[in-house]
Amino acid sequence: MGNPFEEESHDVVKLDTKEIAGPAAVETVMNAKRIGQEQFEAFTRECLLDRTKAVDDPIPRNKLKVFSTSTPRSQSKGQQQLASVKNDRELFARLYIGCQTRDGNLEEFFRHENQACPPALSDGGSLCTGTNNDLLTCLEEVSDAKTETPVTTCIVLDGAAIVQMLKPAASKTFEEYAQQIFIPYMSTKLQTVSRLDLVWDTYLADSLKGSTRAKRGQGVRRCVVAAAAIPGNWQNFLRVDSNKTELFRFLSAALMEWFDQEDKQLVITDGEAVLSKPLLPDLTSLAPCNHEEADSRMLLHASHAGQHGHHAILIRTVDTDVVVLAVSLAQELQPEDELWLAFGTGQSFRYLAAH
Repeated sequence: MGNPFEEESHDVVKLDTKEIAGPAAVETVMNAKRIGQEQFEAFTRECLLDRTKAVDDPIPRNKLKVFSTSTPRSQSKGQQQLASVKNDRELFARLYIGCQTRDGNLEEFFRHENQACPPALSDGGSLCTGTNNDLLTCLEEVSDAKTETPVTTCIVLDGAAIVQMLKPAASKTFEEYAQQIFIPYMSTKLQTVSRLDLVWDTYLADSLKGSTRAKRGQGVRRCVVAAAAIPGNWQNFLRVDSNKTELFRFLSAALMEWFDQEDKQLVITDGEAVLSKPLLPDLTSLAPCNHEEADSRMLLHASHAGQHGHHAILIRTVDTDVVVLAVSLAQELQPEDELWLAFGTGQSFRYLAAH
């Protein structure tokens, strides 16, 4: 738990789990005394002075929001479809009645969108998604996948995907996770290359990816510090964007502090900026960068590596989007350059050639 008197956060935090209270719980804590005082005065006035209520009348529960308050359930897909059908029924009923009393031009009517969320673009208010993996079939028809690790000098890692894959296992604190799991993994990758780029996602409040992330569920906001305990549900912890942002920053700092190999290069994204060790003289093509996802930002790092003497580059990813972008980037590299993708997980893991 650490020393609670050294806590510098401005949030309302549980000292043992570092769980951060939401706005509703903060409001409860700030107004608890006032709420109790108002209820005491109301009880005194109604039961003792005005005598409009009996002393033994039950007192209703306040149902104040606290740490353990469950997250609200979202409407199921079936309920959304039923509501949409009812809206359509009411719309066409009004249209039918309107056509009885005035001339109605149905062609003109259907030229305009008549629903809040266009069905061609959304599914229950969320953007429709496709099956990106279908694109891999086209690529593998012209480029055979390999199971042997290709020889490369630079590796670009999707940091968020790595964290998803590296479970805490026996680690009890974030410090142990960084030192016993995350850094050893990075050390293994550095053994076969001379440059490692670690690219993190960034999370914007008004992002188009918000609906996709919402489908994955909601978690509990926690404070990420070295002595804080690892949450029991790792996937639930990673569902909160603020948790991931703090975790990425914490792991980056730990990795930068650990790295001391002068014959190798470490590059890590830090928001719109980039950290490098040893310091790279030219980072103008990497930062500042406002790319939200690592998918596109990793290609910038691969291109930068190609321009600085690396002719065999490996990108570690689990997203089909990166494969498509890598094929496009490969056309801009030198003819002798190689661009590989370490794609997938488990039994579906293989190496794809984008060049």
